Amino acid sequence: MKVGDNFVVLAVTNRKEADLAEFAQQREQLMQTILTARQSQVFEDYIATVQRNMMQAGKIKIYQDVLASIEEAEPEIALPPGTQFPGGR
Repeated sequence: MKVGDNFVVLAVTNRKEADLAEFAQQREQLMQTILTARQSQVFEDYIATVQRNMMQAGKIKIYQDVLASIEEAEPEIALPPGTQFPGGR
């Protein structure tokens, strides 16, 4: 397989059969996690579309200089190792 300018060679060295009983126990939790992620993505897409349409119609204006000054004034917060925000941020 080629990744960028490099080739990567993969091989399976160990195979473990799926535990269907374990999957059945976790199925509802997995389905809820996927549903929540999908709902969040649809909502983010909706907000982005509304914002873009309102900007094009001249109904809102985003002051990038003000946002930049807020970001500069905001102190950095050190998070504990392994902490991750929803959405990978």
